Amino acid sequence: MTGLSAPRGRRPIDGPWQVAAARAGSTPDDVAGLTWIDARVPGTAADALRRAGLWTFDTPLDFDGQDWWWRTRIDGERGPAVLGFDGLATLADVWIDGAHVLRSENMFAPRQVRIDLSGSHEILIRCAALTPELERRRPRPRWRVPMLKATQLRWFRTTLLGRTPGWSPSCPPVGPWRPVWIARGESARAPAFSATLDGGAGRIDVEMPFDDDVASVKLITEHAGRRAEVALERGGGGFRGTLRIESPALWWPHTHGDPSLYEVSLDVKRGGASERVTLGRTGFRSVRVVQENGDFAVHINGVAVFCRGACWTPLDVVGMQTETDACRAAIAQVREAGMNMLRVAGTMVYEDDAFHDALDANGILLWQDFMFANMDYPDDEAFVREAIAEVDTQISRLRSHPCVALFCGNSECEQQAAMSGAPREAWSQKLFSETIATRVADAGF
Repeated sequence: MTGLSAPRGRRPIDGPWQVAAARAGSTPDDVAGLTWIDARVPGTAADALRRAGLWTFDTPLDFDGQDWWWRTRIDGERGPAVLGFDGLATLADVWIDGAHVLRSENMFAPRQVRIDLSGSHEILIRCAALTPELERRRPRPRWRVPMLKATQLRWFRTTLLGRTPGWSPSCPPVGPWRPVWIARGESARAPAFSATLDGGAGRIDVEMPFDDDVASVKLITEHAGRRAEVALERGGGGFRGTLRIESPALWWPHTHGDPSLYEVSLDVKRGGASERVTLGRTGFRSVRVVQENGDFAVHINGVAVFCRGACWTPLDVVGMQTETDACRAAIAQVREAGMNMLRVAGTMVYEDDAFHDALDANGILLWQDFMFANMDYPDDEAFVREAIAEVDTQISRLRSHPCVALFCGNSECEQQAAMSGAPREAWSQKLFSETIATRVADAGF
């Protein structure tokens, strides 16, 4: 669950943006001669072309075979700031006024860069062609995946959507598919926020970074006309504290009870004025996965739940954006159909906050795969380090959502190994069985 990362918040840089295609290996010196069209950010190259009437599913285009450039200008910002990119797909570089400021090779990893602004500035983003990188020689995997043309995708932190012929439309997401934003000041750390059951009491732990001019902060919860609050303590560059609620109303899947939610906010005192910072809603429930005698069962609040549902696919696989109202309507249909669990598989993408908020409100459990699927992933040190950072980011952003029932390391990797005839000892990958499993367990899941 996310709120404002600081009382002054983040301002989205939503345009106007333009996008242009270029040959693989292009540089900023080439952009003046490109053909630019209007684009929206967050969004993808396919989305921009579709909106301009230049592409449909019936007109194949190799989105991974060329470079894609985005550009915009920011005006009126002065002083130190943080420029944030919540998701760049996939091999991305960023320039500000011709100076290279950022490199990202993971579409699932948010990136930030500190800048000092004065006047007007041009932002250039290049999402480089993936195809030439897939053609480079690298160590072979221990098994092949029939659904993929490019087995070297295993080296890249990107989605399989659009890259699985016959299974998903041929329009892989390329571009700034998650928000681009700017925050004033020198820090834009996101809040750390969790909700748990602790000995029958609800517990909310918050760590919020704030500017030095904040005098005090209170953490507030409200539910069914009842309010609880606690003053946070200053320390470690911000404020932190714990609020306990005795005998809270529990969050249940809708098939077993009410998905009770608590409003969470902060009362921030600065310069004699009070400011309300809304963090969102959360709930209290216990989750236990029971694996005995070969069975697998999910217990919520001590009750075994018969989970029934489906796998979730992004509502718009072209632009990768889901309007909040459309998401709410889709999740409401899931509930009306009698489902109480959805799975986001490792072949997809991590969904945005509107999706998880809708699951919370409707009492739908979430089986969340990390975005690894089918392949024999490298044990390369740099790859594993990036994977750990990605996993930690997703755990942090999802840990306050009561809908999250479990995290799964991957989708069908052992199945693909077995089907390909790989030896049994090769089926299990340390990345999932040890590294990621440990990160999830250490986070309290």
